[in-house]
Amino acid sequence: MAAVRRKHGRVRDELPVEIREQVDRLLIEPGNTYDDIKAFLDEQGFDISRSAIGRYGQDFLNTYQQLKIIEDKSRVLVSEAGDGMVLEEATAKMFSQMILEAQLSGKLDIKKLPRIISDFARLQASSVLRERLKKEVSKRADKALDNIAKKTRKKNIDPETLKIIKEEIYGII
Repeated sequence: MAAVRRKHGRVRDELPVEIREQVDRLLIEPGNTYDDIKAFLDEQGFDISRSAIGRYGQDFLNTYQQLKIIEDKSRVLVSEAGDGMVLEEATAKMFSQMILEAQLSGKLDIKKLPRIISDFARLQASSVLRERLKKEVSKRADKALDNIAKKTRKKNIDPETLKIIKEEIYGII
């Protein structure tokens, strides 16, 4: 049976949040070694071993790498599926698949399932509200631009100025 690595250690348990965040930044900056991080912690008055930093760093970097992969996949989904509800639907399908796989593998505590589903439902509801807001703002901007175009025709404002105004307004939304 493989040993299970504990999810706490001196770096996570003993360092104040702001120092741990600096350690996290040092871990992802190119060229820093665990010895560099140990020297930084020594300067801050924390005597933490290189191996403790290494264990924390390995866990942190694994999590960081997973987040980067998710971020990259999200970018691909947005570029392929477009922004908005299509992406939300794809996310919902991926999330459902992850829950099902975790449940089938026995890694999901069934007692936590209602909370997970509830939290996900709230997330989706906020996404729907965000999409409504985007559409409403876009409609208002279109209406404002139409009004500006009508008024500028009467005032003989050149089309280039009108184009700049449109670009600025659409840049905001």
